[in-house]
Amino acid sequence: MPIRQYRWLAVTTIALCLSGCVGIKPGESPSVQFSVDIPLKEAYQRAMEQTQYCLVTHDKFPVISSMDPDEKQAQIQVVLDFRSAVVAQVDMRALGKERTEVDVIMSGVNVWNSTAVRAMQAAIQFGVPSCIDYFPNAEPAKTNKK
Repeated sequence: MPIRQYRWLAVTTIALCLSGCVGIKPGESPSVQFSVDIPLKEAYQRAMEQTQYCLVTHDKFPVISSMDPDEKQAQIQVVLDFRSAVVAQVDMRALGKERTEVDVIMSGVNVWNSTAVRAMQAAIQFGVPSCIDYFPNAEPAKTNKK
């Protein structure tokens, strides 16, 4: 991405933050909940890799992450450092030794949008970080008929 586009992203993000439009809004922000047949620790590592690959951008937004000592729960958040608004969050809960429930929610602004939600889900499910979801899913493709 050229420098001009990064400047635009930074300026847009700052403007949205100052106007109070950035940050996760439960019930409104793009989200997904799913379960995967991998241990919580592996889901956490995949989510962290995806976060670093796609969600912190070149502005290096702070990442706050934690996993409880008994590996039953974990959380990753991307925040805007000067406002502390959470723009991306992944919550994980162990459902057993080899099964994890995952909740992903993004603010819906800039790179933290519904595409990022789908990409995070794919990265956790398949172990391949990417800023888009290029894996096929069970939903039929929607077509525009004219």
